[in-house]
Amino acid sequence: MHAGGFLVLGAAAAATINVVIPASWLQSLAGYPVVSVIALATLAVLLSICSEADAFVAASLSQFSLTSRLVFLVVGPMVDLKLISMQTGVFGRRFAMRFAPSTFVAAILVGSAFGLALL
Repeated sequence: MHAGGFLVLGAAAAATINVVIPASWLQSLAGYPVVSVIALATLAVLLSICSEADAFVAASLSQFSLTSRLVFLVVGPMVDLKLISMQTGVFGRRFAMRFAPSTFVAAILVGSAFGLALL
């Protein structure tokens, strides 16, 4: 029951993305492998939804490569706005401004490496 609310939020986010953003934009963005990985990683940070709900969003973005979607699923739980704000509150602004970007880059690199090797 607890996860149900997050799943509904994920489904709503997926539906909103597919309705608001024109399909031609998503298709052209998905055509560039590096850009699509960075775009979905950034989307994961901005959405800041539960990792259970990330699967709905990743599944709805079928025009993107499996590697891009894997990076989305890896970056989402590692770096998001609520984690950055919590790290800032606990460890200070200097720490968060160094830790969040390095975690973002590491998650992209690891997700991309596994995606390219296994998918």
